[in-house]
Amino acid sequence: MSVHSAIDQTPLRFGFPPGGIGIPETDALPLAERVAAKILARQAAQAPDRPFVQFGDERMTYGEADMRANRTANALVNLGAGKGSRIAILLYNRLEYLDTWFGLSRIGAVQVPLNTEYKAAQIVHVFKRAPIDIVIAETSLLPELRAALRQIDAQPKIVVLRSFSRAAGQTDERDAETIDYLDMIRDASGNVPDGAASVSGADVGAVMNTSGTTGPSKGVVLSHAQQYILGRMIAADMELNADDVYYNFFPLFHNTAQAMITIPVLLVGARMVLRERFSVSQFWPDIREHQSTAFYYIGEIVNMLLKSTVAEDAHGSRLRVGWGIGASAHDFVEFGRRFGIAMRTGYGSTEANVPCFLPRDSDKPQSCGRPVPGFDVKIANEQGETLPTGETGEILIRSSEPRAIMMGYDGDPVATVAVWQDLWLHSGDAGCLDEAGNLYFKGRVKDSIRVRGENISAFEVEQAMGQVDGVLEVAAIAVPSELGGDDLKIVVVARSDAKLTPLDLIRHAQRYLPRYSIPRYIEFVSSLPKTPTNKVQKHVLRSTPFTDATWDRNVVRDRENAR
Repeated sequence: MSVHSAIDQTPLRFGFPPGGIGIPETDALPLAERVAAKILARQAAQAPDRPFVQFGDERMTYGEADMRANRTANALVNLGAGKGSRIAILLYNRLEYLDTWFGLSRIGAVQVPLNTEYKAAQIVHVFKRAPIDIVIAETSLLPELRAALRQIDAQPKIVVLRSFSRAAGQTDERDAETIDYLDMIRDASGNVPDGAASVSGADVGAVMNTSGTTGPSKGVVLSHAQQYILGRMIAADMELNADDVYYNFFPLFHNTAQAMITIPVLLVGARMVLRERFSVSQFWPDIREHQSTAFYYIGEIVNMLLKSTVAEDAHGSRLRVGWGIGASAHDFVEFGRRFGIAMRTGYGSTEANVPCFLPRDSDKPQSCGRPVPGFDVKIANEQGETLPTGETGEILIRSSEPRAIMMGYDGDPVATVAVWQDLWLHSGDAGCLDEAGNLYFKGRVKDSIRVRGENISAFEVEQAMGQVDGVLEVAAIAVPSELGGDDLKIVVVARSDAKLTPLDLIRHAQRYLPRYSIPRYIEFVSSLPKTPTNKVQKHVLRSTPFTDATWDRNVVRDRENAR
């Protein structure tokens, strides 16, 4: 079999269908072809010399990526992997991560990406959900992996890659029981592995671990097709084409980097600049150097760039579009205005895909946009009853497109049944719909705070307090009240040169928030606990609600009244 003989080479065309954003019904790949490795092979057949990925000084064309995927796939088959095998990936961003992902996709094995910040306890949690056959890991991350394996009855084969750098106290040496990655692929064939054609978009492609912002992470079981559908919609909404350069600093173990960045790049034959991590100081120099035209953001990143960079920093760049979630309406509009780029957004999750996109002509930047063709969205109460327009409840999603939404939670049928009720996916997010059908995100249902009978949106408090000059980041949490129920606390990261006091923040809250949403407690910290994708781990903050540094507005008020 030649390398590309089984691949349909019909060019892909893009653009949302007439009438709005959604899952395009024309020019879409059939379900069987909605697989990352098959899309890569299609592009490699059409333009093998086209640049695909740049990582530091390393560059890889589509043809090279396709050949490397075949070699990795065949090497893993030689180790016993096959369709349905579960392969854990414990790697930082690097080209070999892409080789592994595409290689697994080619043979129908299931990738189980592991967060590189995981300690032994989190790795154990993943391994206990379902058996892992092979682990591909950085040498510097072996200690935590080994510590995890000692706690459970599991002996997967371990393939190691030498790390680029060593952190203090970490080893870069493999032991005799591991398999060297380079040795594994050295003699592997570059031909398409047997059985590659049988892999379908309907098959399980990945188990993506949630960020664990509210507690232990869950394993979200995704089909190949779900990643394809998400990537196709993002490519269409950003109007990507083969001339675009997508700047990617998100970790490849996250679905953002895979389905929302890499697959859109694959689908249009564009180029991706891959970085190890996000850097405020390096963002604009990188954008200029690589002539990047597109990037993905989260709200915290937009806010940091607005507070740390000016319009002149973007001079000489070709950046034209940013897609992301979580930016406040102010930051969303200001970032686009200041840097002259089109800002795109929507609403979604690893489980739900992205069922809502903001129309280009929308005058509601504070919203997440509208449900798109192929998805239904409604707001419901705790009993699943649809709520009237304007009322806040849980966001529920369903889709008419096969495999567009997650297939379940890995090894957790109870959680799967709980989240799928009455044929709707219960997101756990709070929101409301206006009369035009625009969705407004109000935070997590479990992140709601109830003070003296009033429901407070942590998201809205954070958005308001984040506008204070000198505030870099803020997290709003519920803390126990001596009267029962909750009190509101905000945890604030301020700029080093800011002269902010708690009273400054209280005055701002009094101006921009309802009386019941004014924080009682304020604490300044140097940083917030986060996942590698920059999501605040509020369960960590809630575990120590009060410290010696916690400021109490009631104590100050009582002192003033006693004078």
